[in-house]
This record gives sequence, C-alpha cells and structure tokens, in this order.
Amino acid sequence: MQTLALIGASLAGLSAARAARSQGFTGRLVIIGDEPHRPYDRPPLSKDFLLGAIRAEDLFLETDADELAAEWVLGAEAASLDASSRTVFLKDGRTIQADGIVIATGARARRLPTLAGLSNVFTLRTLAYAQSLAPELVPGSRMAVIGAGFIGAEVAAAAASRGMEVTMIDTKPVPFAAQLGTEMGGVVAGLHAANGVELISSAVIEDFYSGEGNVTGIRLAGGRYVAADVVVVGIGAEPNIGWLEGSGLELRGGGGGGGGGRGRRTGVHLWPGLVAWSAAGRRVLPRREVSWRSRVSAPAAYRRGRGRSGSRRGRPDAVFPLPGR
Repeated sequence: MQTLALIGASLAGLSAARAARSQGFTGRLVIIGDEPHRPYDRPPLSKDFLLGAIRAEDLFLETDADELAAEWVLGAEAASLDASSRTVFLKDGRTIQADGIVIATGARARRLPTLAGLSNVFTLRTLAYAQSLAPELVPGSRMAVIGAGFIGAEVAAAAASRGMEVTMIDTKPVPFAAQLGTEMGGVVAGLHAANGVELISSAVIEDFYSGEGNVTGIRLAGGRYVAADVVVVGIGAEPNIGWLEGSGLELRGGGGGGGGGRGRRTGVHLWPGLVAWSAAGRRVLPRREVSWRSRVSAPAAYRRGRGRSGSRRGRPDAVFPLPGR
C-alpha cells in the first residue's frame, strides 16, 4: 500500500493514523478533516473550556506536530466517495485517491429544524461551537437547555456556576436513568437542583416563541412557559455518513437512526466512531463505541488483525451512530 487516506481528523482518525505508523506503514498518509484544527480533546468543551479554565491550545492531542509525517488536509469536508476506485471527493473540488481508506467521520450534533437560523440557539460538539457559546454565559441571563444528557447536564452546570438562571428540559422522567439507573439518575437530578438548575422532567415541548431572530421562550404541554435568552440543544448525535450515499458501500439506516454499512473488499474501512466488527466472516450486531478509550485502542487492535471476538480474521464491518464524542 502506497497511500492511506483517513477521513476524519478527530481522536479516532488520529488513533488510526498512529496505529498505522506503529505497525510499520511508511507510505503516504493523508488525514482529511472538515474542521480547520488538528485533533483535539472534545470532552472538556462542555465545561472547562466554557468556563475559561483551559484554552483552545490546551485541547490539542498531539505533542509532536510531525510525529506522523502526515499530509493534513484540514477545513475540507468530504462530499462523496467512490469505493470502487477508492477516491474521495471534497466539497472544495479536490479529489484524493488512495490504496486504502479509513472512514472515521464520527457524528454531528442532532438539531431541531424548528430552531434553524435563530442566533441564540446553540449545540455543542466542536471547538467552534464552544467558542460561540462561551460568551453567552452571562450572569443573570436565562438559559434553557433542551435535553438532560451528558452535554446538556454539563453545560447547565457550567452556566449555573456563572450565575445564569438555568432550566433543563427533559422528556424522560429521570435523567441518566438509561446510563446510571433510576436511583443514581435521581441523585444526579438532586445535585443539579442543589446547584441552582431547575429540571423539568417528562416534558413535552409544544411551541417555541421567537422575535428578531432569537428564541424568546418555550411553551410546554400543560401551559408552562420557559423564558430564555440562550437555548442549548443537547439531544444526542447522528452519524456523519450522509456523504457516503452512492459510494458503493452498503449503508442501512444511514440517516441517523443507526444501521450498518459494509466495506466488503473495497479497501475501505469504517473505523471506531463508525465501526462494528465481524469475525471469521460472521456478521455481528452494531455496537456503539462511546468511550474515549475505544477510539484509542480499537485501531491498534484492528491493525493486529483482531476483531472483537479475538479472531485473527476480525475486521471492521458496520456503520452505526456514535452518540459520544
């Protein structure tokens, strides 16, 4: 193999690149990312970075900019892929052809179409999003957080610590019940309440009110009105696989609800963040890889020829949504 292209310049892509080099790949290594930044750590964005405890330069994951001897193509979004010729087409018109391609494009924040284009509505998944949101954490202002997952909860806690009036709106009876169980979810809810965050559970949003390009309030079923100066939407993520439509890869459920995709023998590998494994030619059900550790360890495991079952014939096989970072 002379050229290896990695689509996705976040932790998963960086880990795959490191694994390739550590396993002896000496050819041309091209890393393509839609953001203008080199790989950085995302978890601190929702709290430490928002509060100014760390700076942008503290987030970057590389200690040696030349460790990979890679060609970085940043600020360039992938538009499509021809798997048969192993050619990546970028939105700026450039094309990159490779002998092998690793897809590690991760996920994007899920949005509410009703709120599109309103200037005081934010999601949080990238450094740019965090940089836009941070100045909005103003003491005395009112923040409505839609969703009580990890992102929503951390943003709510950060905003409350800045002296904002924070209301967190969740559709579930108890936050984090799926991840932590009902009892611990209740403990988390109590901690938020003790720190000044109002949690509205089992909520149904009926309408949004806006004026002059901003959301001004949210109407809930039952008549409750939540006034807002800032709205943060933290309702999960959906996989960045729309650009793979028509690529020649088998994609199922690709719009964001999950499903699978198969690289077959195209030389295209779907990596952690967007990967499940098959062993000895056997399909396995997609499994979500949401941890930081999985994005570091799985590329090396694959390079050693081991799938999740430990088979020497294990290989990445399926695309599925990555709700984590």
